[in-house]
Amino acid sequence: MKHKQLRCVIFGPQGCGKGTQGSLLADRFNVHLIGAGDLFRAEMAEKSKLGHLVKQYVDQGLLAPDELVNAIMARQLKKMDLERGFILDGYPRNVEQATYLERLLPVNLALQIKIGDDEVVRRLAGRWQCTKCKSVYHETQAPPAEKGICSMCGHTLVRRDDDVPDVIRQRLKGYHFMTAPLANFYRQRGVLLAVNGEQQISYLFDDIVKKLGKLGFAP
Repeated sequence: MKHKQLRCVIFGPQGCGKGTQGSLLADRFNVHLIGAGDLFRAEMAEKSKLGHLVKQYVDQGLLAPDELVNAIMARQLKKMDLERGFILDGYPRNVEQATYLERLLPVNLALQIKIGDDEVVRRLAGRWQCTKCKSVYHETQAPPAEKGICSMCGHTLVRRDDDVPDVIRQRLKGYHFMTAPLANFYRQRGVLLAVNGEQQISYLFDDIVKKLGKLGFAP
């Protein structure tokens, strides 16, 4: 059987581990891991007209409109060599963006990492990040060797201002309203793979790889 090229979007609520799993999968399948945030920053760094527009929204802490997001993604993705495949993280964020992506760069897998809201709160409320190298720790699941100090570079760990239960639950409402409907969109197209994200990192990764193998994807 000829193996399929992995052309994937990955999504799930904050704290589900999609960044970690996306990185592991990109290494295993030798494809590009594309972070939407990285593409936005690249556009702003170029000081293009689109970059200037999106910076205005970012500086105000606002979500950019779909038309602007789609235009930046199109411009940046067209510069990349994606012949061997890709994993796209952070885009699309809603069905309108997914519809646009179908015309721009069709995908053959939508990987949804599912975890409950209470688990999201538990994970994020215990999260600490290094001020320098940005390594992430969890106070019970993956603590640093020395409390408050990054094990990688020795700098101070801090908690994000929005990693408190009330704010996390507000952010989750936005996810359920805007992004969760992607599951039905991709299910109707026959490319959705939903997995249980409430597993240890290595178990979840093995679970995903095994299911991808059954779908015809292989490293």
